[in-house]
Amino acid sequence: MTSIESKRVQYRKYLERAGVIDALSKALIKLYEEQNKPEDAIRFVRKFMCESCPDDAQYDIMKNDLEEAKTHIAKLEQELERLRGQIKKSPEEYQELTIAGYKSLMDDEENVSSLLRKYLSPELLEEYMLVTTPAPVDAYLYDCAVSGFEHHEAPLGIYAADADSYDVFNKLFDPIIKDFHNQMDNENDVLQKDADFGNVDEIENLDPERKYIMSARVRLARNIEGLPFFPKLTEKQFIEVEEKVRAATETMDGELIGSYLTMSDIDAETQAEMVKRHILFARGDEQLTTAGCYRFWPTGRGVYHNPAETFFIWVNRSDHVRIMSMALCGDLGDVYNRLVNGLAELEKTLTFARHPRYGNLTACPTNLGTTLRASVHIRLPLLSKDPDRLFALAEELQLQIRGTDGEAAHIEDGVMDISNKRRLGFTEFELVKTLQDGVVALINAEEELEIAGQEG
Repeated sequence: MTSIESKRVQYRKYLERAGVIDALSKALIKLYEEQNKPEDAIRFVRKFMCESCPDDAQYDIMKNDLEEAKTHIAKLEQELERLRGQIKKSPEEYQELTIAGYKSLMDDEENVSSLLRKYLSPELLEEYMLVTTPAPVDAYLYDCAVSGFEHHEAPLGIYAADADSYDVFNKLFDPIIKDFHNQMDNENDVLQKDADFGNVDEIENLDPERKYIMSARVRLARNIEGLPFFPKLTEKQFIEVEEKVRAATETMDGELIGSYLTMSDIDAETQAEMVKRHILFARGDEQLTTAGCYRFWPTGRGVYHNPAETFFIWVNRSDHVRIMSMALCGDLGDVYNRLVNGLAELEKTLTFARHPRYGNLTACPTNLGTTLRASVHIRLPLLSKDPDRLFALAEELQLQIRGTDGEAAHIEDGVMDISNKRRLGFTEFELVKTLQDGVVALINAEEELEIAGQEG
């Protein structure tokens, strides 16, 4: 039995257990027995199955009420954030919160893999407890570590509140960064090479016949120099970021020409549809919520995209800017070229934060360096049947494999997301070239299995 047939059987059993098939059968029998067949059979079935369900007019009223309630809740949340912002914690309160958070983290014997837990020693805690980054941000250690103090399962458990956090709390951030990015043996003063996007013409269409690759995407993250990162952005600064990026997009030309949409002007239904199509982003990540990422939502958030929907700029998703280029094919060269051009246009008017040791700065240390993630969605049905070999090849090729719906997603029907594994310590071109060479190698392995199957 194929995986699709198995899913169908499981789904039918689920419908039977839930009583759905029985209810539908009764409704259809009732419709069959009806002497005067109704013109709207669907409405008849719906009414029979749920006599207390609202009619279309009532449904529309309830839907409008729900949207108004959501809008009102969003306004209340914004007002709550404003009020919270007016309450300034004293150093003593920060100290109390930091000690309590640290104790909770260290007392948890089940979740012990956090890098925050690994490198925040009692001595460092004492040293950094009441230290702050320079005014006017004045970020405490607690502002950086609050998410890790609450979510002990987090791999890192820390975000930078501003660019200065990486220097002020260097004894904590540096080992976390080196550990995560496999740079523990690197004793150089500079961990990230200078930006180098190389010769874009060397990046090619990896699947001209469109047999394996469904889409290709390359993205970068950036933060505007002189502004704090999301944990300490004020409401005015969220708006300032949006205004700066919107102004920068006005100089776009050629295939990059598009329009900017501010999230507060997009109705909820359209937002949901855009999120489903990966044009827009949503909130909801618990770790980011605790870190303060979604404060004043949706103020200052938005998206710029061209009509072809091959070039996007997300504003204040987490970092100030996320730049993305994509195509519904395997032409990685075209995607990469468009990304490089888009970044160059933004850099004409925007200056992005960069560190002499870590390269491009992001709030999350996992994205430091190039901040680049290049990926393809690809179908490799034969290789996926041998996961040990698949993941061994990926490890050898310095690639990461996961499902197409995110890090926790599973590979289904041989379709997977393949991306560069590394971010820090390499040039942008090297990482994209790594993906190109790796994907070509995986396609070759898939083709070898196809030939072996035909010969067998």
